[in-house]
Amino acid sequence: MDTSFPAESPNRIERASPEQRISLARAIGPVFLLIGIELVGLAWASSQMGTGITLFSAGVALAMATSGVLMPLLRPSATTRLAALLAVLLAGLLALPFELASVARNPLDPLLNGLPPNALLRYLNGTLAIPVGFHLAARFPTRSPGAMALAPTDGQLFAIYLISSFLTLGVLIVPPGWARPAAGIALIGWMLFLLALAHFYLIRVSREPDPVWLRSARQARLLLLGFLLAETPLLLRLLFFGLGWPITIPYNGTLLFQIAIPLTVAYAVQRHDLFEIDAAVRRALAYTGVSVVLLGVYFGITNLLSQILVQLVPQFQAAAILFAMIVAAIAFRPLYGLLLGFVDRIFYPERLRFAQVMADARNRLQQVVPRAQVLALLVDDLPAALDSAWATLVLPPAQDVPGHPESQPAWNGRLEVGDKVFGRFWLGPRVSGLPFDPAEQAQLQALISQAALALAYAESLDELNALNQNLEAQVAAQTAQVLDQQRALAVAEERQRLARDLHDSVTQTLFSISLGSRALGKLVHRDAEAVAQGLAEQERAAQQALVQIRELLAQLRSPLLPDGDLAHSLRVHCNQLAASGLKVELTAPDSLSMTSDVAGEILYIAKEALHNVLKHAGVATAECRLVEEEGALRLVVADRGEGFVPNELPSTPGHGLGLDSMQARAQKIGGVLEVSSTPGQGTTVRLAVKRK
Repeated sequence: MDTSFPAESPNRIERASPEQRISLARAIGPVFLLIGIELVGLAWASSQMGTGITLFSAGVALAMATSGVLMPLLRPSATTRLAALLAVLLAGLLALPFELASVARNPLDPLLNGLPPNALLRYLNGTLAIPVGFHLAARFPTRSPGAMALAPTDGQLFAIYLISSFLTLGVLIVPPGWARPAAGIALIGWMLFLLALAHFYLIRVSREPDPVWLRSARQARLLLLGFLLAETPLLLRLLFFGLGWPITIPYNGTLLFQIAIPLTVAYAVQRHDLFEIDAAVRRALAYTGVSVVLLGVYFGITNLLSQILVQLVPQFQAAAILFAMIVAAIAFRPLYGLLLGFVDRIFYPERLRFAQVMADARNRLQQVVPRAQVLALLVDDLPAALDSAWATLVLPPAQDVPGHPESQPAWNGRLEVGDKVFGRFWLGPRVSGLPFDPAEQAQLQALISQAALALAYAESLDELNALNQNLEAQVAAQTAQVLDQQRALAVAEERQRLARDLHDSVTQTLFSISLGSRALGKLVHRDAEAVAQGLAEQERAAQQALVQIRELLAQLRSPLLPDGDLAHSLRVHCNQLAASGLKVELTAPDSLSMTSDVAGEILYIAKEALHNVLKHAGVATAECRLVEEEGALRLVVADRGEGFVPNELPSTPGHGLGLDSMQARAQKIGGVLEVSSTPGQGTTVRLAVKRK
């Protein structure tokens, strides 16, 4: 399966249609020939009857002919040529006023000799218009294969024209007798059959269930409505006349209903793309019509105001006319804008909505949009806003086809940036059947190009996010590794401190007990009193070693709670020191919560300072203060013991061993540690840490 995206692809896939485009000369040549024949016939009939065309009948006939003749001029084709021929025949039928009761003929003469010229012209136009109308209905521009299967072939159409011509001429030339009524009945029956069959074709197309042919169905319904409105009064006139009923429909009333045909044709062209005339041409025609109407209104207002002002101020006739023209000109522009907006709302609501939808979509794509939102905009939001039946976005490596079973696509475009293709966007037809004109297709392509840029940016953003997540994972792993190393160092440091404390205190005491016990063993037989005194000293040394071991065990039991309450942990430690013989006067808040790592370092410094008091100060009391001042946490441990010179520490075991560790821990949490001491006056340890 080929999954590549080709470089060239049509922007619009046209539906299959039975009509074939032909040259302009072939399309309009027969139409203008028929117009010439009709004009000659009208002139001949008017001269023979002594009656002319009325203003109203001329207007209706002109509107009818114009609505048809414009079709092949705008879209040359066999179908538009048929529409123009039908319109000219109907215009010739309506141009000359005619009342059936006015026909006076000799029953012994053929109809060709007895009918008045205007009646003969209407008869010929009518009998020709019905087969042409049937031909047009049978060759409706766009229809489904099922409807096409019911349409007559070219050979059958030729036979229909031949039969119609034979019956038309036969009625005109057949001599009086039984054959004339038979020919008349045959002609009427044949024409009614063609009318019924033509209506059947339009009804068949108007009821198409397939959404692909929805636009054709709406076109057929409009044309069917227009022809029914126009045919009804004509058929009723013939029926009433044939039955001899005293009911008459005025000719002008019949003419009024004929306006339905050009009106419905114009609406079908403008609103539902009848004969696939270019949208730009249709819009130009609509705007031209609006301009013509406004010009008429302008001159009408100018004339009316001029007459009124001249009657009011006849002495300023020229000034009044000028003033009327200025007022009409001022009113012209806003009225023109209102009417153009009205035309757009009536005929092009989808196009007005299309412009707004495109603007909203472009604004959304101008922002930083994730990939999922870009895809949702194209596949879900855009077709719903444009009233399209469906939309599909085909992404590589999928096959570059729409793959939608409902209908053929109305437009497609590639999403590409530079040499990279992100996919192809397929857009289904509008539900109303109105196609996307070239200007709309250009806007769709611009939007798709912008969407491709958004996808490219989203893809780069996803790559950056993935890289960022990878970096975060690496940083987290390295941080965990550093923390593990710090914990290992802290454990090693604590072990070294405990080893020093054991060596400087308990180990020395036990070594002293060991030496004393060995010496007492030698004196046991020589000096019993010395041995007894030595044993008492060894007992006191053993008790001192026991106290030191208890102190170390108390330091190993960390009183820090999980919530990091430093005040509570410090209070617990001071109570433990009281059991070892050191009374601590603690000043601290009821609770002081902070991160466990900072609280642990501060607690260690406090424990180390109090432990030094217990070991080296030679006093039974100490002072400990923990307070918050000016955004900083301050710890003070003070005693009034032996003291020392900071730069000249004694060489006796146990002095000054924790100072370096205290300094290192203070620097670790960003604090400042100060140790001040004077021999004989005691020692003070101060720690200041900024709160975060």
